[in-house]
Amino acid sequence: MANKGYSQATVAPLTDTELDELAAFLDSDATPEECMDLSMLHGYLTALLISPDEPLPDTWLPPVWGDGSQRPRFDSPAQQTHIEDLVLRLYNQLSDELSAEPPAFTPMVYVDEDSGTDIAQQWCYGFMLGTSLDPDSWQPLLEDEDGIELIGPILDCADEESRADMEAEGENLVQFEHQLAAALPELIPTIRDYWRQRAEHAAKPARPGRRH
Repeated sequence: MANKGYSQATVAPLTDTELDELAAFLDSDATPEECMDLSMLHGYLTALLISPDEPLPDTWLPPVWGDGSQRPRFDSPAQQTHIEDLVLRLYNQLSDELSAEPPAFTPMVYVDEDSGTDIAQQWCYGFMLGTSLDPDSWQPLLEDEDGIELIGPILDCADEESRADMEAEGENLVQFEHQLAAALPELIPTIRDYWRQRAEHAAKPARPGRRH
């Protein structure tokens, strides 16, 4: 198994101490087995922020811990408030990054410390979990020829069957993930703009037809 560390260039603007604290809690015995790790959480929050209909925290926070019915074992109400605040701050910072002109978004992916290559699978899996909260809203992107070109690499990276197919066809998955991670800072704002343009087009009043 590859040695994994965090790329300093991908650290969200929580302090390093806070980021490490959140990562440690997500990976601890206090959380359910299906709890997201830090990279998955970052991908998940990204999908929520660029989705056609941004959900409320009451909807999206429970799946962070697992299947929706599972909850962490917090030591105290104060710890729960603190950890949830770290998650919400990460969400808000991502929102600021995506809203900047130009966008300042960078995916928080793991890095193989031996080869220096980015590991994007967990991030992509988290992103697809975010889209699964409202699959009907995301369906137009999947059915659009230009749209599927945007989200297709993320979907393939997250899906084990697609990964197996790529590997069988001779695709180097290590390089695929590394290249995808490098493309995400441009790809994610483009997906966001796809939804914005679609909404603007839908909001335009139809031109009246010519009278003869």
